[in-house]
Amino acid sequence: MNRILALQGKRLLTLQQRLAMLKGHLVEINAPNTGLEPGRLEAVYKTNFIQVQGELFVPSSLNSIRVFDTKPPHRSILVGVRTTFSSGKAFNRIRLVRIGSDFIELQGKGKTPSRILFPLNKVEGIYLVQ
Repeated sequence: MNRILALQGKRLLTLQQRLAMLKGHLVEINAPNTGLEPGRLEAVYKTNFIQVQGELFVPSSLNSIRVFDTKPPHRSILVGVRTTFSSGKAFNRIRLVRIGSDFIELQGKGKTPSRILFPLNKVEGIYLVQ
C-alpha cells in the first residue's frame, strides 16, 4: 500500500489545479444521468467550476473526466479501482499516475493517450494488482 501512497508526492494538487494544467485539451465528461459530453476544456475557475463547450460543470460532482492528448507518465503503478458508480471491470487493471488532495489520476487504456481524473468522492477503494 505504501507504493500507492508514494504517488501522492510532496505537494498535493487539487482537482481544480490539475484541470487548470490541462486547459485547452479535449475532454470527455462522464456525469450521472448525462452520458458522455466531449469538448474542449475552455476555462477552469478557482473554485468549483470548469467550462467545456460553453457549459459549466462542477468537477467534484462528475463521475470522471477523461483528458486526451496527454504524454505518457514518468511513473505509474498497476492497480484496481472501485468506483461509486457502475463501471464493470473497466478499472480492475489500470495504471495509477497520481493521487491529489481530492482526486486520483489514471492512465487511460486504448490507442489514444489519455488520463482519467476521478474525484475522490467517486472512489471507494484502490488495490494493488499483480
